[in-house]
Amino acid sequence: MKFTKEVVEMIKVFIINHVSDNPNTLTQITCKHFQITKPTVYKYIYELVEDKILEKLGSNKLPNYQLVKTVYNWEYENNHLEEDILWSKDMAPLLKDLKNNVKEICQYGFTEMVNNVIDHSESNTITIQLSVDYLKLKLQVSDNGIGIFEKIKTDLGLEHPKQAILELAKGKFTSDPENHSGEGIFFTSRVFDIFVIFSHELAFVGFGNDEGVMLERKRDLPGTTVNMEIKKDSPTLLKDIFDEYADPDKDPSFHKTLILVELMQNEGESLLSRSQAKRLISRLDRFTEVILDFKGVAQIGQAFADQIFRVFTNKHPDVHLKRINTSVDVGNMIKRVQSTK
Repeated sequence: MKFTKEVVEMIKVFIINHVSDNPNTLTQITCKHFQITKPTVYKYIYELVEDKILEKLGSNKLPNYQLVKTVYNWEYENNHLEEDILWSKDMAPLLKDLKNNVKEICQYGFTEMVNNVIDHSESNTITIQLSVDYLKLKLQVSDNGIGIFEKIKTDLGLEHPKQAILELAKGKFTSDPENHSGEGIFFTSRVFDIFVIFSHELAFVGFGNDEGVMLERKRDLPGTTVNMEIKKDSPTLLKDIFDEYADPDKDPSFHKTLILVELMQNEGESLLSRSQAKRLISRLDRFTEVILDFKGVAQIGQAFADQIFRVFTNKHPDVHLKRINTSVDVGNMIKRVQSTK
């Protein structure tokens, strides 16, 4: 059977989009999806291999197909470095064919994360990796310094590095307010499809403009490693994300934040006390709009709710608190404290 050019393209796009999740069963799922024979699928896979889009690992009987990945590595001594020079000299020439919006996002994330290492990490080296395949690219920036969560813990006098992740998620935190706005990680974590910070035994993971999650890892990784991944056809515009957390007509500054309250629940800890609430709302008076996302929080205590939704709102009437994804129990507790005179 001879297919039209459009149908052949459709089959190849299917193969490319499904190879990463089905490296060992790519032929079977393609046959099933299009109701075509194995020799036909083999033909198109072979053409993709010839075009250096796919590669075949393993044997003919047990093939393992993957997207061809090109990896570049750099290591710099952290001595009088300038992040924009590193971008224009080493990174930009390799990404010149990207869509403009994706290239702009990569430049923003790269320069912000490299500048963090230069100014805050206390590291003597910076290691950078660029990994590119047909569909996506990944930027990795690593250092051997103090570790981002440990540094924030020290700077803010926190009890545990886990609490530093919450401060990162809020935004507007910096240990050098004269020279930094504290916006870099907040916005970088929202413009990439996947954003991950590893440091020692903790990781913070962001998925585009959705809420982040905190993970504990068994392996202790020294320093800090940031992974930023984005699809080459991403429609995300850097300006749109900036505008979402600012009002370009009234206040073009970073005035809005979204916080996943679940980040407070360390190891299943219940949210009951005023001290916990004070940690959650610390520095929120720097914003005019705060969205508290209670996804994953089944219930909260009276003191916790009272500190946020009565005491804080009375002291800071200019800060508009909005809550989303509240359970029935959480919603009822908030209403109860709000009704208290």
